[in-house]
Amino acid sequence: MRAQLRILVVTSGLSDEERANRARAAYNSCFAPRYELEVSAPQSVLFLAHDVDERARVLRDEVVEGTNIQVEGSEAVTEYVDAMRRISVAMRADLGVSDSN
Repeated sequence: MRAQLRILVVTSGLSDEERANRARAAYNSCFAPRYELEVSAPQSVLFLAHDVDERARVLRDEVVEGTNIQVEGSEAVTEYVDAMRRISVAMRADLGVSDSN
């Protein structure tokens, strides 16, 4: 999703409405994986998944508003990436995979 949003902000010629529709579509493409987590992941992962979802919505909304998330130091991007790292660690721990590999 993040890659799709980054591409959107640098795509010229899009109307505000088209950019918003594409940003929403990028976010909506995450529904199936979120549902899969809801039915299979432990609570510790679900808690972090909700945080990732919230960060993704903030990122989506910034793109809808026309914010260039490519700008270095974008707080929304940093928070999204950090949330993704946290859930990755939790998912690996749930699977019994060591982070030292």
